Amino acid sequence: MGAVPAWLRIGVPVVVLLMIGALLIWIIGAFLGFIVKLLVGSVIVIGFVALIGTANARDRQMSR
Repeated sequence: MGAVPAWLRIGVPVVVLLMIGALLIWIIGAFLGFIVKLLVGSVIVIGFVALIGTANARDRQMSR
C-alpha cells in the first residue's frame, strides 16, 4: 500500500470532526427549539385557564 498524502491524513479527521460538530449543534438546536415551544405553549395555556377562571368568578359574583 502506498503512502497516504499529508493533506488526506489531516483533512479527513478535520472534516469528520466538523460534520460531527454540525450534527451535534443541529440536534441540540432542535431539542432547544422543541423545549422553547413547549414552554411558550404551556404559558399560553396557563394564561387562558387563568383568564377563564377569573371570568367565571366575576360572572358568579355579578349574578348574585
